[in-house]
Amino acid sequence: MSVARCLLAAALATGGLLSPVAVATEPPVFNGTPFPESIPAERLTAAFWTERVAACDTVLLDAAAVARQNAGVLATGPGLHDLARLPERLSRDEVRALITGVAAGNKALPVVADGDMAPDLEALVARDAIPPEVAPRFALAVRRADLRTFPSDLPGRAKPTDTDIDRFQESALFPGTPVAILHTSADGRYAFVVAPHYAAWVAGAALAEGDRTTVLGFAGSQPRRVVTGPTARVVVAPPDGAAEEIVVDMGVSLPEVTDWPLGQPLAGQGTLAATVVRFPSRGADGRLVLAPALLPRGTDSHPGPLPASRANLLRQAFKFLGERYCWGHRGGGRDCSGFVGECYRSLGLVIPRNSRDQAACTASFGRTAIVPDADREARLTLLRSLEPGDLVHVPGHVMMVIGHDERGPWIIHDSHAATVRGPDGRPRRLPTNSVVISPLEPLLRDDGRSMVEAVTVVQRYLPPSPER
Repeated sequence: MSVARCLLAAALATGGLLSPVAVATEPPVFNGTPFPESIPAERLTAAFWTERVAACDTVLLDAAAVARQNAGVLATGPGLHDLARLPERLSRDEVRALITGVAAGNKALPVVADGDMAPDLEALVARDAIPPEVAPRFALAVRRADLRTFPSDLPGRAKPTDTDIDRFQESALFPGTPVAILHTSADGRYAFVVAPHYAAWVAGAALAEGDRTTVLGFAGSQPRRVVTGPTARVVVAPPDGAAEEIVVDMGVSLPEVTDWPLGQPLAGQGTLAATVVRFPSRGADGRLVLAPALLPRGTDSHPGPLPASRANLLRQAFKFLGERYCWGHRGGGRDCSGFVGECYRSLGLVIPRNSRDQAACTASFGRTAIVPDADREARLTLLRSLEPGDLVHVPGHVMMVIGHDERGPWIIHDSHAATVRGPDGRPRRLPTNSVVISPLEPLLRDDGRSMVEAVTVVQRYLPPSPER
């Protein structure tokens, strides 16, 4: 069977093909100006794209189906950890393997701005201090916190000018995320943790320790309120400290307090215009306190996850449009895989954290790997079959399909930079450094290779629409 036929068969197996669309033969032009200088304003809204797709609001998974899907992804998804299945004891070798794994392949050299000598990062790891057996301690994150390759906030950069990409930044923890603590750095400042989506180092001050049952039960407490805006501000009132306003991100889920007396203020504020939730707080002794907190009713939030529809997924994605790119969630933003992960998380769906693992997961609703020698026409046929919310992977990057027009598929992605062919026919690099939309076909890789021809995997984390 030819490569093209193999790809078509794979696409049919993952949900069918859209009607054929004419192939673009020249760069797209909008308002008389070549892309990307001008994209019509109406295309910068989710409504433009959802209205082009029949039954885009169809709910594709109910709550029970979401739970089953998440269980399958947690059990088999690369880079994910089901903390409920974590054993009571881990061996020294098992802990060392996890610590070594997070740094594997990270060859970035630290750059110290003031010229001082870099600390001995391996000495901070303190591998020799790991006992023969490790009993995990459990904790909840009490604030957004960086997950690091090493127990240090020292940036890892390939060159001093590479200020936007810290290679020692792995990901981030969000308030309420459960973790298992397996080791502590030599200086006592950092904990090596296993979180559901990652294993890395985090500042110990961002964690509050509790018993295993309480920590793991926090995520299952019902009913819940899910943050559905890019961020929200929660006022937390711990019993042994002053009230504090904490920023939480899209997809953070907090248990609601349904029996709070309406006339009883919280943190000096009435509760009529807010939802009372439980929030993890750190006591003076470092132990977990589940404190009451106020989530303003004007906040973009939802009782439980949003219904799992393609329209909701696109609406969530467009809420980040224009947000600055941040490698590994450094600096309060997101990177490409974190961006799509947060969008899916607000629908209650778990997917792996890194783009490589998102592409490799076999517990999705349709994964198609593209053979390297597939020709452009076969690739375009597959890409035109994708539905809104489907993911397109190239090495080191992931993009979300938002729809199609006569020139092919359009995508939204959190992009550090984009390369297109300029009027002179030569590759032209654009510092997008934010969440942007664009047609896929004009995009190039940094080496001038077509982005279409670099696609390795397409993933479907929502089932195909029943109308197709």
